[in-house]
Amino acid sequence: MRDQFQSEIVRLAAEKVRVEIVRSGGQYGSPNYQVRLFANPKAKVHMVLSEGEQTCVALAAFLTELATASHKSALVFDDPVTSLDHRWREKVAERLVEESRARQIIVFTHDMVFVNDLHDKGAREGLPMKLVSLSRGPAGTGMVSEGLPWQHAGIRDRIDKLEKAAREARKLYDANDEEGYRDTAVKIYDRLRATWERGLEDVAFAGVIHRHRDYIDTKNLKRVTVIEGADVETFRKNFKKCSDLVEAHDPSRARDGAVPPPDDILADIKILADWAESIRARQNALT
Repeated sequence: MRDQFQSEIVRLAAEKVRVEIVRSGGQYGSPNYQVRLFANPKAKVHMVLSEGEQTCVALAAFLTELATASHKSALVFDDPVTSLDHRWREKVAERLVEESRARQIIVFTHDMVFVNDLHDKGAREGLPMKLVSLSRGPAGTGMVSEGLPWQHAGIRDRIDKLEKAAREARKLYDANDEEGYRDTAVKIYDRLRATWERGLEDVAFAGVIHRHRDYIDTKNLKRVTVIEGADVETFRKNFKKCSDLVEAHDPSRARDGAVPPPDDILADIKILADWAESIRARQNALT
């Protein structure tokens, strides 16, 4: 147990958290263990370690105990890290992804940086992952939807949602609901504009830089070299079109111009999809 615990704590916190696990009695053949500081065994651990360090210790102790079990049952973690654990977040994500090779890991979290860490590390290892969102709405709590919330979804998920929204908007258009259609179309173009922005991060910049991530991933830097002038022009032209449409219908400006029909909206969404796929194809062709 002691060796296993030391192995786990080093993987999670390197040499920065100097603690050990020792036996502290037991009952009916079941031993008890406690964590103590190397430097001052009598000190109360929770009075010395930060919240993030305590997270590492707790996870190390849990995984140590788990190593003695013969089963490979799924593990469920509820907010395993917080904003106070930012120094240890990446190591915790790395360890959970590693453990997912042996068993199913389910993580509930509000921390999108942690989600990105889990997703990036899992993708690098080629591990199967599924992202779902839980929300509260008029129908009640615990509403489950595929993928991440819109603001955190990837470009493919966003394009799929935009296409579905455009098809729903057609019903308003066909029913001559001008106000409803206009409001829906403007919202679609607002989200399309945001998806072009995400396309820069996920596709054009190949994830080298990313919002909600506190590091630059240079391993894909070469993929950025495939960007051509035509790609830039397509981006600028369509991003401007989205911006112009959204700003033209800003209520604070008291303007109310025409919005494109459903077929044009779908065509504009396809331009983004084709732009992204073209860049990805060239990136994948790199040697």
